[in-house]
Amino acid sequence: MAITILPATPSYAQQMMAGVPIDGIKCESMEGAVLHIHQHLTLFDHGRPVGLPAQIGIPAGTGCLYWLHTHSNDGVLHIESPVRRSFTLGEFFDVWAQPLSSSVAGPVRASRGRRLRITVNGKAYGRDPRRIALKDHEEIVIQSGPPFAHPYSGR
Repeated sequence: MAITILPATPSYAQQMMAGVPIDGIKCESMEGAVLHIHQHLTLFDHGRPVGLPAQIGIPAGTGCLYWLHTHSNDGVLHIESPVRRSFTLGEFFDVWAQPLSSSVAGPVRASRGRRLRITVNGKAYGRDPRRIALKDHEEIVIQSGPPFAHPYSGR
């Protein structure tokens, strides 16, 4: 099955964000070492996988990276923070400069009058997706449909 890889956040948006804290998340020259955890986010648009872009939260040419970011387009979210605090999926989407609600997750949009199907560790999640806590090894799947994919995680 082919995966559509989204382009990185437009350079103008990265330039605007560079160095400016987003939701209290700073862009610093080094990765933090106090809290270092990972989550996996998978997006599907009517059964087709949509890959996250690499370098979300790492604005080009700035020499800094946000505590919450991606390195590659494999869907792994990295939290590398110099402070111990909680992070949410809404904060990740804010760093990405993309919308997140029960009907929109970046490029994935539910059909009119429908909601996105969201699971966390295989369990249905029906509340505000912005509030999903990012915990170590969390598996988050967001999809529009039908059809809906049957995601498999080798994690």
